[in-house]
Amino acid sequence: MTIFVTKEYMQASKARVQQIEKDLERIRCEKNSAFEGDTNSWHDNFAYESATREEKLTEDKLFQAMRDLDKLRIFTEVVPAIPKVVGLYCLVRVLEENLANLKQIEKTIGIVPLGAENHKKLIYSYNAPIVSPLMGAKVGDERVIKIPMGTFKVKVLSIEKMR
Repeated sequence: MTIFVTKEYMQASKARVQQIEKDLERIRCEKNSAFEGDTNSWHDNFAYESATREEKLTEDKLFQAMRDLDKLRIFTEVVPAIPKVVGLYCLVRVLEENLANLKQIEKTIGIVPLGAENHKKLIYSYNAPIVSPLMGAKVGDERVIKIPMGTFKVKVLSIEKMR
């Protein structure tokens, strides 16, 4: 599955992988030192076993981070001047109805790649639970959104390009 991200998010993810690689190298040096300095005392044996466990955990962490990095793609597509469907860099005006208390609220949600979110301004990544059901919707479409805060019925009122 491809995950669209900002250039900054991609750089931070690559830096994270590099940091894990450095940590792994440090752990391996500590492990080798513990092995070379083994005097058959319980203390030396403990240091070696501890470093071996930490090495395994860090290898797993590195493997997962590299797998995640392989899924990331910087979003570079051109955004249409007048979007016809909900997509990245859109402002979507919706009528949201809480199905528990039937209250309706009209609000505008911005949709961006991962790493460019600003929840205070109602700008969410495209894969956020509150946004992902809207992706691909057209004006007039209705969708049901289930999040921990409740279930909402959302009707798309308008779609415009984010400035």
